[in-house]
Amino acid sequence: MTARRVARVATGALVVLAGLVASAASIGLLAAPAGAAGAGISLQVVSPQVHTSTQYATVGELVQVTGTGWSPVGQTVEIQICGQNALDLSNDCSQSNQYTAAIRAGGIFYGSLDVQLPPVPCPCVFLVTAPGVVNGVTVPLTILGAPIVAPPPQPKATNPVAVLAQLNQPLSVSGWFGGPKVVNLVLSVSNTSTIAFTTATLSVTVGHGANPTGYVVGQQLAPLAVGATQVLRIPVTIPAFAYGHYTVRARVTTGQGTVTAATTTTTYPWGWPVAVLVILVLILLLVRHRHRRAEKRARAVPPGPAVDAPVPAAAPAEATPVPVTPAPSATPLPTPPKPTPPSATSLPAPPSPAPPPSAPPVAVPEAPPSDP
Repeated sequence: MTARRVARVATGALVVLAGLVASAASIGLLAAPAGAAGAGISLQVVSPQVHTSTQYATVGELVQVTGTGWSPVGQTVEIQICGQNALDLSNDCSQSNQYTAAIRAGGIFYGSLDVQLPPVPCPCVFLVTAPGVVNGVTVPLTILGAPIVAPPPQPKATNPVAVLAQLNQPLSVSGWFGGPKVVNLVLSVSNTSTIAFTTATLSVTVGHGANPTGYVVGQQLAPLAVGATQVLRIPVTIPAFAYGHYTVRARVTTGQGTVTAATTTTTYPWGWPVAVLVILVLILLLVRHRHRRAEKRARAVPPGPAVDAPVPAAAPAEATPVPVTPAPSATPLPTPPKPTPPSATSLPAPPSPAPPPSAPPVAVPEAPPSDP
């Protein structure tokens, strides 16, 4: 493959990789705001649920009862059959026909109950109660042959508090490369009841699914007066190597019940694929640059002289005597006189060396006169 073809292949690869990098970057840049916006909009209240194997039964029939979304794990729930839609709670239920079930991991419980007529007429329901659950949870049950009396209208029950949650997701370079990511849970708790709450508690968890188990914080709220609202900002750390959708769940418990709110966030470590693509682009650019330099050097070198093929030596031909014709006589030209080398006397004498400086006279001390 010539250098020009390699350069063309490198250029095409660069175009493709540049498109991939742009696509990945745009997806990553758009995913975070979309997740943040969705976190603020897709607010959902997670409430306990009850399911039965049938809603039509006869007296003495065994009905399976299961639940999801219950907490805390390890606590128990009470399953009863009540009349009048359990408007008066346990007063409308058969106290001699109850089942106690434990809440298992994931907020699930399993139970069963024989159908018996409650102390008050139907419409009948299964009533499931647990500590912290206001008024329990009911599921309709039609007992074949049981008397039915229409219950009086009742005002619709409301939650003791209103809980709104949303996530603020700042830019997280660590999260791009699979490190932990910190988001801020903004929680608004409003007292919608007619009594003040002085011992309300808050717990926050994070993880996958509707019932995350990763502990974030558990604390007691400040006293909440009637109609008052508290706004809390709680930092939540999404663990390292997180991938996909994560749920942040806040649970507020008061003396009148528990209200739960949840919001979600999405995290993907898309920084690594983009970094690999950028490195590949830089390598291809380096290869292309080197090939271009090699082509320039090849064009800059001038072509060398053409080398002729060696001619084979011919056999020596016999010498043919050439007659010598005497040159015509001519008057000899006068010979120019030869230059006479200069004599020794005509050369300038070299300068005589300067006499050495005479030493200063030395005073000789006179001899003292001798005595006669």
